[in-house]
Amino acid sequence: MDIHKEVAKLKEQTHVLARLKTKGFLDEAKYIEQTTELTAKINKLQAELKKLTRSDDEDETLDQIDMLIDFFEKRENPMTEFEETAFESIVEKIVVIDQHELEFHLIGGLKFKENV
Repeated sequence: MDIHKEVAKLKEQTHVLARLKTKGFLDEAKYIEQTTELTAKINKLQAELKKLTRSDDEDETLDQIDMLIDFFEKRENPMTEFEETAFESIVEKIVVIDQHELEFHLIGGLKFKENV
């Protein structure tokens, strides 16, 4: 949240510089120097934010894969029949490739194709 606030603050400073330049209080060279510096800071913060977000997504993916492993390893008996609740909790979506092929998208980002 602090990163978002800092980015907003830097963007506001960029707008202030633009207004000062428009009103003639700031020359072109100083305006370019200041906005370049602010833009670099904004880009650095946004890259950091993206890295943090990606890390959260990766953690969620790993948790989902762990859940899949636990589901199949902790079963007392192997699955021999279709179990609707298990299917619904594991399969995110099914994509029809063509008449004879389906692609199953599982939790954790796993995918596999099946001929029908």
